[in-house]
Amino acid sequence: MIIVTLVVVLAMGGGGLAWYVVAETDDLANQTAAAEQLLATSEGKVAEQTTRVGLSAQIAEAQSVLDESVLTRLTTGTGDARDTLEAATDAVDASMVEFARGRVTEARESLAAAQARGEKIYQATKGKGVDDAVRARLQAALETMAAADAAADSTLGSEDLTELAQAADELSTNRSVVTVATQALSDAQDAITCPAPDQTWDPDSGKVPSSALAEIPWAPTHFVRADVLPGLIELDAAYQKAFGEHLTINSSYRTYESQKSLYDPSSPIAAPPGCSNHGLGLAVDIGGGVETFDTEQYTWLKQNAETYGWTHPDFAEPNGRVPEPWHWESVLARAGL
Repeated sequence: MIIVTLVVVLAMGGGGLAWYVVAETDDLANQTAAAEQLLATSEGKVAEQTTRVGLSAQIAEAQSVLDESVLTRLTTGTGDARDTLEAATDAVDASMVEFARGRVTEARESLAAAQARGEKIYQATKGKGVDDAVRARLQAALETMAAADAAADSTLGSEDLTELAQAADELSTNRSVVTVATQALSDAQDAITCPAPDQTWDPDSGKVPSSALAEIPWAPTHFVRADVLPGLIELDAAYQKAFGEHLTINSSYRTYESQKSLYDPSSPIAAPPGCSNHGLGLAVDIGGGVETFDTEQYTWLKQNAETYGWTHPDFAEPNGRVPEPWHWESVLARAGL
Protein backbone atom coordinates (compact mmCIF):
# COMPACT_ATOMS: atom_id res chain seq x y z
CA MET A 1 0.00 0.00 0.00
CA ILE A 2 2.88 2.37 0.88
CA ILE A 3 4.52 1.66 -2.49
CA VAL A 4 1.31 2.36 -4.38
CA THR A 5 0.81 5.65 -2.56
CA LEU A 6 4.40 6.73 -3.21
CA VAL A 7 4.02 5.95 -6.91
CA VAL A 8 0.91 8.12 -7.04
CA VAL A 9 2.64 10.98 -5.24
CA LEU A 10 5.65 10.83 -7.56
CA ALA A 11 3.38 10.76 -10.56
CA MET A 12 1.63 13.92 -9.38
CA GLY A 13 4.66 16.03 -8.70
CA GLY A 14 7.80 14.16 -7.99
CA GLY A 15 9.79 13.54 -4.85
CA GLY A 16 9.84 17.22 -3.90
CA LEU A 17 6.09 17.32 -3.55
CA ALA A 18 6.14 14.15 -1.47
CA TRP A 19 8.60 15.64 0.95
CA TYR A 20 6.49 18.80 1.10
CA VAL A 21 3.46 16.75 2.12
CA VAL A 22 5.52 14.95 4.75
CA ALA A 23 6.83 18.27 6.10
CA GLU A 24 3.32 19.73 6.32
CA THR A 25 2.15 16.59 8.09
CA ASP A 26 4.99 16.85 10.59
CA ASP A 27 4.13 20.50 11.25
CA LEU A 28 0.49 19.64 11.89
CA ALA A 29 1.46 16.71 14.11
CA ASN A 30 3.77 18.91 16.20
CA GLN A 31 1.14 21.61 16.38
CA THR A 32 -1.46 19.07 17.51
CA ALA A 33 0.84 17.69 20.21
CA ALA A 34 1.49 21.21 21.51
CA ALA A 35 -2.25 21.92 21.48
CA GLU A 36 -2.94 18.74 23.45
CA GLN A 37 -0.36 19.81 26.04
CA LEU A 38 -1.97 23.26 26.25
CA LEU A 39 -5.40 21.70 26.68
CA ALA A 40 -4.14 19.66 29.61
CA THR A 41 -2.27 22.49 31.36
CA SER A 42 -5.05 25.05 30.86
CA GLU A 43 -7.66 23.13 32.85
CA GLY A 44 -9.08 25.43 35.53
CA LYS A 45 -6.92 28.30 34.28
CA VAL A 46 -9.04 29.96 31.59
CA ALA A 47 -11.46 32.84 31.89
CA GLU A 48 -13.78 31.31 29.28
CA GLN A 49 -14.25 27.55 29.33
CA THR A 50 -15.62 27.66 25.78
CA THR A 51 -12.09 28.33 24.49
CA ARG A 52 -10.95 24.93 25.75
CA VAL A 53 -14.03 23.29 24.22
CA GLY A 54 -13.13 24.89 20.91
CA LEU A 55 -9.51 23.79 21.17
CA SER A 56 -10.56 20.22 21.94
CA ALA A 57 -12.75 20.19 18.84
CA GLN A 58 -9.94 21.52 16.64
CA ILE A 59 -7.51 18.95 18.02
CA ALA A 60 -9.95 16.22 17.03
CA GLU A 61 -10.29 17.77 13.57
CA ALA A 62 -6.51 17.98 13.14
CA GLN A 63 -6.13 14.38 14.24
CA SER A 64 -8.67 13.26 11.67
CA VAL A 65 -6.61 15.00 8.95
CA LEU A 66 -3.47 13.26 10.19
CA ASP A 67 -5.28 9.93 10.03
CA GLU A 68 -6.04 10.43 6.31
CA SER A 69 -3.89 8.83 3.61
CA VAL A 70 -0.99 10.70 2.08
CA LEU A 71 -2.92 10.97 -1.16
CA THR A 72 -5.88 12.57 0.58
CA ARG A 73 -3.64 15.04 2.41
CA LEU A 74 -1.93 15.79 -0.89
CA THR A 75 -5.21 16.72 -2.53
CA THR A 76 -6.85 18.52 0.41
CA GLY A 77 -3.78 19.96 2.14
CA THR A 78 -3.31 20.62 5.87
CA GLY A 79 -3.35 24.41 5.78
CA ASP A 80 -6.95 24.84 6.93
CA ALA A 81 -6.47 22.42 9.82
CA ARG A 82 -3.30 24.22 10.92
CA ASP A 83 -4.93 27.65 10.69
CA THR A 84 -8.03 26.71 12.70
CA LEU A 85 -5.93 24.88 15.29
CA GLU A 86 -3.66 27.91 15.62
CA ALA A 87 -6.67 30.20 16.12
CA ALA A 88 -8.10 27.88 18.80
CA THR A 89 -4.72 27.73 20.52
CA ASP A 90 -4.41 31.51 20.49
CA ALA A 91 -7.90 31.80 22.02
CA VAL A 92 -6.92 29.52 24.92
CA ASP A 93 -3.65 31.41 25.42
CA ALA A 94 -5.51 34.72 25.57
CA SER A 95 -8.09 33.29 27.97
CA MET A 96 -5.33 32.01 30.24
CA VAL A 97 -3.79 35.49 30.34
CA GLU A 98 -7.20 36.97 31.15
CA PHE A 99 -7.66 34.42 33.93
CA ALA A 100 -4.20 35.16 35.36
CA ARG A 101 -4.86 38.89 35.29
CA GLY A 102 -8.16 38.25 37.04
CA ARG A 103 -6.31 36.42 39.82
CA VAL A 104 -4.01 39.41 40.26
CA THR A 105 -6.98 41.78 40.37
CA GLU A 106 -8.81 39.64 42.92
CA ALA A 107 -5.66 39.39 45.03
CA ARG A 108 -5.26 43.16 44.93
CA GLU A 109 -8.87 43.67 46.02
CA SER A 110 -8.41 41.23 48.88
CA LEU A 111 -5.16 42.95 49.79
CA ALA A 112 -6.91 46.33 49.82
CA ALA A 113 -9.42 45.04 52.37
CA ALA A 114 -6.59 43.74 54.57
CA GLN A 115 -4.78 47.03 54.16
CA ALA A 116 -7.81 49.06 55.19
CA ARG A 117 -8.31 46.91 58.28
CA GLY A 118 -4.63 47.03 59.17
CA GLU A 119 -4.42 50.79 58.80
CA LYS A 120 -7.54 51.25 60.91
CA ILE A 121 -6.15 49.09 63.72
CA TYR A 122 -2.76 50.80 63.47
CA GLN A 123 -4.27 54.29 63.80
CA ALA A 124 -6.78 53.26 66.47
CA THR A 125 -4.09 51.84 68.76
CA LYS A 126 -1.91 54.93 68.65
CA GLY A 127 -1.20 56.17 72.16
CA LYS A 128 -3.22 53.41 73.84
CA GLY A 129 -0.38 51.59 75.54
CA VAL A 130 0.40 48.87 73.02
CA ASP A 131 4.05 47.85 72.71
CA ASP A 132 5.66 49.97 69.98
CA ALA A 133 7.38 46.90 68.55
CA VAL A 134 4.01 45.27 67.83
CA ARG A 135 2.79 48.38 66.04
CA ALA A 136 6.08 48.64 64.15
CA ARG A 137 5.66 45.12 62.76
CA LEU A 138 2.28 46.02 61.33
CA GLN A 139 3.64 49.27 59.91
CA ALA A 140 6.46 47.37 58.17
CA ALA A 141 4.01 44.81 56.79
CA LEU A 142 1.79 47.58 55.43
CA GLU A 143 4.75 49.24 53.72
CA THR A 144 5.88 45.96 52.13
CA MET A 145 2.33 45.30 51.02
CA ALA A 146 2.08 48.71 49.36
CA ALA A 147 5.25 47.99 47.37
CA ALA A 148 3.89 44.60 46.28
CA ASP A 149 0.63 46.19 45.20
CA ALA A 150 2.45 48.81 43.13
CA ALA A 151 4.51 46.09 41.45
CA ALA A 152 1.37 44.07 40.71
CA ASP A 153 -0.26 47.11 39.15
CA SER A 154 2.50 47.33 36.56
CA THR A 155 2.42 43.55 36.03
CA LEU A 156 -1.21 43.64 34.92
CA GLY A 157 -0.10 44.74 31.46
CA SER A 158 2.07 41.65 31.03
CA GLU A 159 1.09 38.58 29.03
CA ASP A 160 3.67 36.40 30.78
CA LEU A 161 1.71 33.78 32.73
CA THR A 162 4.60 33.03 35.07
CA GLU A 163 4.99 36.71 35.91
CA LEU A 164 1.28 37.14 36.52
CA ALA A 165 1.09 34.02 38.69
CA GLN A 166 4.05 35.21 40.74
CA ALA A 167 2.41 38.60 41.27
CA ALA A 168 -0.82 36.96 42.51
CA ASP A 169 1.13 34.70 44.88
CA GLU A 170 3.16 37.59 46.27
CA LEU A 171 0.00 39.60 46.89
CA SER A 172 -1.57 36.65 48.69
CA THR A 173 1.53 36.21 50.84
CA ASN A 174 1.61 39.89 51.74
CA ARG A 175 -2.08 39.81 52.62
CA SER A 176 -1.43 36.94 55.02
CA VAL A 177 1.48 38.78 56.63
CA VAL A 178 -0.59 41.93 57.11
CA THR A 179 -3.55 39.94 58.45
CA VAL A 180 -1.36 38.19 61.02
CA ALA A 181 0.31 41.45 62.07
CA THR A 182 -3.08 43.17 62.33
CA GLN A 183 -4.48 40.40 64.52
CA ALA A 184 -1.39 40.49 66.71
CA LEU A 185 -1.83 44.23 67.27
CA SER A 186 -5.55 43.80 67.91
CA ASP A 187 -4.83 41.01 70.43
CA ALA A 188 -2.26 43.22 72.15
CA GLN A 189 -4.84 45.97 72.47
CA ASP A 190 -7.32 43.38 73.79
CA ALA A 191 -4.94 42.52 76.60
CA ILE A 192 -4.75 46.17 77.63
CA THR A 193 -8.33 47.34 77.03
CA CYS A 194 -10.57 44.30 77.60
CA PRO A 195 -10.17 42.64 81.02
CA ALA A 196 -12.13 39.45 80.23
CA PRO A 197 -10.82 36.73 77.88
CA ASP A 198 -14.18 36.51 76.10
CA GLN A 199 -14.18 40.24 75.28
CA THR A 200 -12.74 41.42 72.00
CA TRP A 201 -11.56 44.93 71.31
CA ASP A 202 -12.68 46.40 68.00
CA PRO A 203 -11.96 49.93 66.76
CA ASP A 204 -15.44 50.03 65.22
CA SER A 205 -17.17 49.31 68.51
CA GLY A 206 -19.48 52.21 69.26
CA LYS A 207 -18.55 53.85 65.96
CA VAL A 208 -20.64 51.92 63.45
CA PRO A 209 -21.89 54.35 60.76
CA SER A 210 -25.62 54.99 60.73
CA SER A 211 -25.76 53.67 57.15
CA ALA A 212 -24.80 50.22 58.47
CA LEU A 213 -27.49 50.22 61.19
CA ALA A 214 -31.22 49.57 60.97
CA GLU A 215 -34.00 50.45 63.40
CA ILE A 216 -35.86 47.57 65.04
CA PRO A 217 -39.41 48.01 63.64
CA TRP A 218 -41.36 47.28 66.83
CA ALA A 219 -38.86 49.03 69.11
CA PRO A 220 -38.29 52.59 67.86
CA THR A 221 -34.98 54.19 68.91
CA HIS A 222 -33.33 50.74 69.06
CA PHE A 223 -30.88 49.72 66.34
CA VAL A 224 -28.84 46.69 65.28
CA ARG A 225 -26.52 46.13 62.36
CA ALA A 226 -28.62 46.05 59.20
CA ASP A 227 -27.45 42.61 58.08
CA VAL A 228 -28.60 40.89 61.31
CA LEU A 229 -32.00 42.60 61.52
CA PRO A 230 -33.84 40.14 59.20
CA GLY A 231 -33.04 37.25 61.53
CA LEU A 232 -34.18 39.25 64.54
CA ILE A 233 -37.46 40.08 62.78
CA GLU A 234 -38.04 36.39 62.01
CA LEU A 235 -37.22 35.48 65.61
CA ASP A 236 -39.72 38.08 66.84
CA ALA A 237 -42.44 36.71 64.52
CA ALA A 238 -41.95 33.21 65.92
CA TYR A 239 -41.89 34.60 69.47
CA GLN A 240 -45.19 36.40 68.83
CA LYS A 241 -46.81 33.14 67.72
CA ALA A 242 -45.65 31.52 70.95
CA PHE A 243 -46.45 34.34 73.42
CA GLY A 244 -48.72 36.77 71.62
CA GLU A 245 -46.38 39.74 71.98
CA HIS A 246 -43.17 41.21 70.58
CA LEU A 247 -39.77 40.64 72.08
CA THR A 248 -39.13 43.40 74.60
CA ILE A 249 -35.95 45.21 73.57
CA ASN A 250 -34.33 47.03 76.48
CA SER A 251 -30.95 47.75 74.91
CA SER A 252 -29.36 47.41 71.48
CA TYR A 253 -26.61 49.32 69.66
CA ARG A 254 -24.57 51.58 71.91
CA THR A 255 -22.27 54.38 70.86
CA TYR A 256 -18.78 54.56 72.26
CA GLU A 257 -19.84 57.39 74.56
CA SER A 258 -22.91 55.56 75.86
CA GLN A 259 -20.82 52.46 76.61
CA LYS A 260 -18.28 54.66 78.33
CA SER A 261 -20.98 56.09 80.57
CA LEU A 262 -22.18 52.60 81.51
CA TYR A 263 -18.77 51.11 82.19
CA ASP A 264 -17.77 50.68 85.83
CA PRO A 265 -14.33 49.07 86.31
CA SER A 266 -15.48 47.66 89.65
CA SER A 267 -18.38 45.77 88.02
CA PRO A 268 -18.33 43.10 85.30
CA ILE A 269 -21.82 43.97 84.04
CA ALA A 270 -20.86 46.42 81.29
CA ALA A 271 -17.80 45.86 79.12
CA PRO A 272 -15.24 48.62 78.64
CA PRO A 273 -15.89 50.86 75.64
CA GLY A 274 -14.44 49.20 72.57
CA CYS A 275 -15.02 45.70 73.95
CA SER A 276 -18.80 45.30 73.75
CA ASN A 277 -20.79 43.61 71.01
CA HIS A 278 -23.50 46.16 71.73
CA GLY A 279 -21.06 48.63 70.20
CA LEU A 280 -20.98 46.58 66.99
CA GLY A 281 -24.76 46.40 66.69
CA LEU A 282 -24.64 42.65 67.24
CA ALA A 283 -26.27 42.39 70.68
CA VAL A 284 -29.61 43.13 72.31
CA ASP A 285 -30.88 42.96 75.88
CA ILE A 286 -34.35 41.40 76.09
CA GLY A 287 -37.01 41.77 78.80
CA GLY A 288 -40.60 40.60 79.03
CA GLY A 289 -39.75 37.53 81.10
CA VAL A 290 -36.47 36.79 79.36
CA GLU A 291 -34.52 38.71 81.99
CA THR A 292 -34.83 35.74 84.37
CA PHE A 293 -33.32 32.28 83.89
CA ASP A 294 -35.64 29.30 83.49
CA THR A 295 -38.76 31.29 82.63
CA GLU A 296 -40.95 30.01 79.80
CA GLN A 297 -39.81 32.88 77.58
CA TYR A 298 -36.11 32.38 78.32
CA THR A 299 -36.38 28.62 77.75
CA TRP A 300 -38.16 29.20 74.43
CA LEU A 301 -35.39 31.48 73.24
CA LYS A 302 -32.72 28.98 74.27
CA GLN A 303 -34.48 26.36 72.17
CA ASN A 304 -35.28 28.51 69.14
CA ALA A 305 -33.09 31.62 68.84
CA GLU A 306 -30.20 30.03 66.96
CA THR A 307 -32.58 28.95 64.21
CA TYR A 308 -32.85 32.66 63.38
CA GLY A 309 -29.20 33.58 63.89
CA TRP A 310 -29.26 34.68 67.55
CA THR A 311 -27.71 33.02 70.57
CA HIS A 312 -27.06 33.29 74.29
CA PRO A 313 -23.26 33.59 74.75
CA ASP A 314 -21.35 31.39 77.17
CA PHE A 315 -20.27 34.25 79.41
CA ALA A 316 -23.94 35.09 80.07
CA GLU A 317 -24.99 31.54 80.95
CA PRO A 318 -26.05 30.74 84.56
CA ASN A 319 -22.53 29.51 85.36
CA GLY A 320 -20.80 32.02 83.09
CA ARG A 321 -18.55 34.94 83.93
CA VAL A 322 -21.49 37.36 84.05
CA PRO A 323 -24.86 35.55 84.29
CA GLU A 324 -27.16 37.67 82.10
CA PRO A 325 -30.27 35.90 80.84
CA TRP A 326 -31.30 39.07 79.01
CA HIS A 327 -28.15 39.39 76.84
CA TRP A 328 -28.46 37.87 73.35
CA GLU A 329 -26.09 38.18 70.42
CA SER A 330 -26.05 37.56 66.70
CA VAL A 331 -24.13 34.40 65.83
CA LEU A 332 -21.87 36.69 63.77
CA ALA A 333 -20.51 38.01 67.04
CA ARG A 334 -19.18 34.51 67.72
CA ALA A 335 -17.35 34.55 64.41
CA GLY A 336 -15.80 37.90 65.24
CA LEU A 337 -17.36 39.54 62.18
